[in-house]
Amino acid sequence: MIRKLIDRFGKLVTASFFVMAIGFIAFLLTPLLYGMWGIDSDLPGMVLVCIGLAICITGMIRRKKPHGWKLAIWVILAVVLLLPALQLIVSLIYYLMTGEPLGS
Repeated sequence: MIRKLIDRFGKLVTASFFVMAIGFIAFLLTPLLYGMWGIDSDLPGMVLVCIGLAICITGMIRRKKPHGWKLAIWVILAVVLLLPALQLIVSLIYYLMTGEPLGS
């Protein structure tokens, strides 16, 4: 089954489906996780969905090889989708350096 998906869509697009599914499930489980254990998983879930979409766009760029303005639009869209992940990376680096959360 996985082999059929890889043959049809490619490795990156297939991997993006799994990343988006994990993010979507984490987003949907937010009320349950927050109610029982106090874990807020809506933002990490949405970030995973955005990362999955960026991976999917990267796979489509590699597969279709667009040129000119189409390529520019695809790349800009992928970069915009990765901005939440960049913010999380910067916050993690700041926290590891200083020991306190960013913005406090």
